[in-house]
Amino acid sequence: MHYIANPLTAFLSSYGPSSSSDALCDENAVAAARQSAMQPIDTVAPRLGDVEQAIFVDGTSVILTGTAGDGKTYHIRRFFETHFPDRLADWPGDDGIVTANLPDGRQLRIIRDLSEVSDEEKENELVAFTEALTKTASKRLYLVAANDGQLLKYFRDAASFSDDQCKQFSLVHERLAEMLRADEETRSDLRLKLINLSRVADSTIDQIFGAVLNHPAWSRCNDCGGKDVCPIRLNRSLLLETSEQQSPFRHRLRQGLRLAAANDQHVPIRQLLMLVVNILLGDARQPDAPLLTCATAQRRAVDNEYRYTNPYDNAAGMNLRPERRSANRVFAVFEVFGIGHETNNLIDTLLIENEPADRRSLLFDGEQTYGAALFEPLRREYHRGNARDDRSIRPFRSALESQRRRAFFRLPDDHSARDMHSPWQLTIFQYGGCYLRLIDALEITQKHEIVDPLLRLLIRGLNRAYTGMMTVDDNKLWLAGTVGKTDDPAGRVATIEAIDRANTTAFHTKIEFDLIKRRPLFRIAAPRMFRPVPAMPALDLKPLLFEYLMRVANGSLPASFSRQCHQEIRHFALVTIAAMRKLQQSADDDLEQVNVLALGPHGEIQASQIGV
Repeated sequence: MHYIANPLTAFLSSYGPSSSSDALCDENAVAAARQSAMQPIDTVAPRLGDVEQAIFVDGTSVILTGTAGDGKTYHIRRFFETHFPDRLADWPGDDGIVTANLPDGRQLRIIRDLSEVSDEEKENELVAFTEALTKTASKRLYLVAANDGQLLKYFRDAASFSDDQCKQFSLVHERLAEMLRADEETRSDLRLKLINLSRVADSTIDQIFGAVLNHPAWSRCNDCGGKDVCPIRLNRSLLLETSEQQSPFRHRLRQGLRLAAANDQHVPIRQLLMLVVNILLGDARQPDAPLLTCATAQRRAVDNEYRYTNPYDNAAGMNLRPERRSANRVFAVFEVFGIGHETNNLIDTLLIENEPADRRSLLFDGEQTYGAALFEPLRREYHRGNARDDRSIRPFRSALESQRRRAFFRLPDDHSARDMHSPWQLTIFQYGGCYLRLIDALEITQKHEIVDPLLRLLIRGLNRAYTGMMTVDDNKLWLAGTVGKTDDPAGRVATIEAIDRANTTAFHTKIEFDLIKRRPLFRIAAPRMFRPVPAMPALDLKPLLFEYLMRVANGSLPASFSRQCHQEIRHFALVTIAAMRKLQQSADDDLEQVNVLALGPHGEIQASQIGV
């Protein structure tokens, strides 16, 4: 069989997680493309349009912030290449600063990375930079990349100087800190667009995968004799999508990354590139050389050693040593999910006993190499009873964990919060699919048939957590608590009346979508009689808190899950009660009504009112 080495494999390795990876910054990635004579990976600059709008239309400076690998320098380079193509030889400039003239006559100062600028240059730019942010008539605009800490330290240090401009530096520092805390991009008292590149859109994830999977150099593999057996090509085929056919693997990766982002586990663009490369090239046989070359891919195919190139294990970084795996955020995300370790009896029965047959067919018939071909021999040995001691059963246990990971990435989405064959049962976020459907319903479809049942479950979960009673009430919310000092987290006393689920003429519950954090918020909405309608406190429904309330609503004991989650909902109750009382203040109402709650015969909450 005749094999042809594709230089694309070596080029992609520069984006991978190996110790020799050279893709530590934008400049190194460009250099790697030049050295290998490869077309660069055309990653996206999703906020480039916003940068152009701010500078050319709004006439304001732009600061790009975020974590390492978010594409700050890449955005700036793309901006410079697009609008000043005759100045490419000047990039990246002396000491990381480039100047350019704008159409309105002002000068644009481009700082590609604040951390790379010398202290002397930073001091030289300080006054002009501050004026550009605070004065409308400034003759300069700035385009700057800096992470949050660098940016705040720059102006905090400047504010410690003993001169007349300290107040301006301190003002800018305070405003930037407030904007970063509140995720604000603009403020009326600053001439600034502050763009946090940590918020990666779903479309960006797909574009990154597409840039790697559809690179034109893949065509060089067409004449290779290993076309049908090459693990690299096989792994690529499992991720490829067409307009007619979706990849279950890629779809679940998207979902996992969305859920992680909603839980404030942001994955930078550089790490997304690392993920797709590791899925394609990951090789677990030699952890010190964890990526395939064309030659090693040939050997794995000839020796039928596909267990080392398993893309589902590669997605979790299982081809890497533990310390390297945990050092890369994208693999830590899936490690936090517990993929491969979390399971239930139904799914393990499906894997070990091949029952039920329809689910078995769904999981194993489509893709054989990493499914039945790897697992069936070990499963048969297990059933024959040949695996009797820990040493002989260890390969079976390892293979079972791999098949759980594969099942997570291949089982179809569940459409019920209680589907025990759901792929999300293989993670700590058993209601992850429900959470993502809620986000889509709030952000895209506004489907009442999705939102309302989940709102009912949230109310039931809150009622159970607040009262400690296994109530079935899901149409009214009781913000119950305790009387006096006690360590008991639950209470059966409510100092305000029950809150209706959907009656908009009174206080009622509501789920909204936070456009900045891109996740749901639960709040008590004021009735329409109040004008203007006041902003009420919100319960930030991160995936972990949502999981807590869903599990409690479906039978788990509140105290057995998360003390932190219970503290969050208790704080929400306290601030909401205070806000409601402020709106309902009455000067002649000296008697406070207190409701003592009990569980009725059908699981409903019954209230007995007393005056205090």
